[in-house]
This record gives sequence, C-alpha cells and structure tokens, in this order.
Amino acid sequence: MHPIAVLFLAAFSAVSIAQQPATAPTPAPRRAPAPLQVPNPHYVSFELTQDVNAPAGTVWARVGKYCDISKWAFPDCKLLAGDGGYASVRNIVNEVLVGETAHSYTYTQPVRKDVKYNLYHGTLEVVPVSSKTSRLVYSFFYDNSMLADDAARDAEIAARRKRFGAFMQNMKTLGEGGKLSLSAKEAVQPPSPAPDQLQTPHPHYVALPMNVTVNAPVDAVWARVGKYCDIGEWGFPNCTLLSGDGGLGTVRSIGHEVLVGKTRYSYTYTQPVREGVTYNLYHGTLEAVALTNKTTRLNYTLVFDNSNLADDAAREKDIDNRRTRFSKMLDNMKILAEGGSLPPGALGGRSGAARPAAR
Repeated sequence: MHPIAVLFLAAFSAVSIAQQPATAPTPAPRRAPAPLQVPNPHYVSFELTQDVNAPAGTVWARVGKYCDISKWAFPDCKLLAGDGGYASVRNIVNEVLVGETAHSYTYTQPVRKDVKYNLYHGTLEVVPVSSKTSRLVYSFFYDNSMLADDAARDAEIAARRKRFGAFMQNMKTLGEGGKLSLSAKEAVQPPSPAPDQLQTPHPHYVALPMNVTVNAPVDAVWARVGKYCDIGEWGFPNCTLLSGDGGLGTVRSIGHEVLVGKTRYSYTYTQPVREGVTYNLYHGTLEAVALTNKTTRLNYTLVFDNSNLADDAAREKDIDNRRTRFSKMLDNMKILAEGGSLPPGALGGRSGAARPAAR
C-alpha cells in the first residue's frame, strides 16, 4: 500500500476511536473525516513562572485544588460535576479538568453553539526546585486565528500575561503562608454559559483511568515511549508530526491530535472540532510515575462526553471497548520500555504490525 494511504487510514482509525462510540460498526467503504472547523489555525503557547519559597507539596496543597482558583483569582468557584479530579467541571466558564498529575492539572472549555472553538487550554503546575523551594508554572495554549491581525494577537497575549501574572503573585503569597487583600482577586468571575448556549447542553463527562507497571526507571521509560509520535510504535503505525516539535501545540497525524498540556513526564492531547460533528471533548493523558528507582507506573487516562450514546448499557459497552484497546497499548508500551519487541499484529489500525519509518 502507498505510504500516504497507510498514514490516512491510521489517522482516520484514531479519529474513529476518539470521536465515535467504540462499538459502532465499521462503515464500508469508509468516508473521509469531516473538514476541520478551523482549517488554518494559528496556535500560540506560552508560560508564566513564579518562584515560591515553600516546598512543592506545601504549595500544591494550598493553591492546587481545582476550585482553589477562588482563593487566588475569582471570588466563588464551585464544582458543578466531579470531585475535583478528572472530568470535574467548575462554574468558571464550565471549565473541564482533562489532564492531571500529582502536582498539575490541565483544563479546557466546552464548545459553544455558533462560535469558532479556539481550543483554549490552561495547565497549572508546581515543580520542585529544592527541598524548600518550588516554581509555579502556568502554561497556555489556544488558537488565536480568530483575531483580526498580529497587532490584535499581540495585545491579547499581553493582556493575558498581565492578568495571570497577577494571579501567579497571589499564588506565591498563599503558597508561602501569607494572606491576600480583598482587592487582590478579581471582583467578578467569568460567567458559566447557559445550557442552550452549548453545543452539548447536558454533557455526561467520564474519565477512564488505566495503568501498567513497568520494570524500568522512569527516565528510561519516558525516553522510550513518551515522545509525542512514539504512539506510532505502540498504538497506531506511521505517526508523523504535522507541525511543531513535540511541545505545546504540536499536531500529529494520528487523528490530527494536538498536544495541549505537558509536564516533564506527561502530556495531554485532544482532537480539533470538525464541521457537522458534535464534539465529545475527547482528551487523553499519558503519564509516567516513578515507583522506585527501577520501576515505573504508566497511566493512560481518557476523558470524554458520552451523552450521545443511547443509554447506560451503550455507555458501559463503549467504555469496556475503549479500556480493552488502550490497555493493549499500555501492554505494548511495557514491552518496549522493558527492552522487548512487539509481535506481528500488535498495533492498531488497518496497517496491523506496520512500524513507522525512522525519523
């Protein structure tokens, strides 16, 4: 088969897994994916940092819970769904927690009706610097192609930096045990959209966590399977980077997936909105966690909205099928990270055991 055809089939297979119920029958012949809602995005990413004179664990305990944003930014955060972990929704623009590690979380906002989706994601993280100090890192990723020109884009980024820079100062104060003045936070928080303003008025977000233990150190594991296109070796063959270098905003050929959150040993990705397709907010997070100096746990967590399925039985069947597919990928990662080779047929997609070309 021609290499371009193999790449297309592998990418479309990944789109089907994420955006369609896992139990849906395979159409014959397959139709091409719907066109992207924003065919020529202008992705931008940047980060703010703030050093804190307190240990990372202490800082995260003081400012890192999902609704701690009400301590350092807005007056009245409440959870609309969830317990503060994966798939939780807070009443600030209905933001959904789609990625999480011990000292970080990544969030996004739902798609609105008749509004171009800018794929906005924020990641808050605390990084240890020493036993007594840490660094707050706030990363942003979004598409600003909707703005009029470069001047408008530069002005928007500058305003965002200023606004969230003040929030970072507030977190530093709280992280070091201080108190904020009443004027330190914004008086009014961004409102949550009404259900009829959303593409999916009543979503049913679910989180699907999976993991496997690997007999290898975390650095070696992540170096072997944690690069953004390593999915071509353990998941779907023939992954290539369509844009970017593996950092925030990188787009890979598998499902046109965009890297929207990243820490040292994790990344979170999603897929762009397509015309005429209800967006199910599909996200995946791959993370490596050191258990000992010789063992590692790989976590793979999916978050998505399955309200489009008919009933609870259909939702459970869809979850079971996703778990089977992605658990197989974790098993593949374990084999590779422990120095082994995959047997023929180990990869997903129609190309079976085909391996990506060396890059």
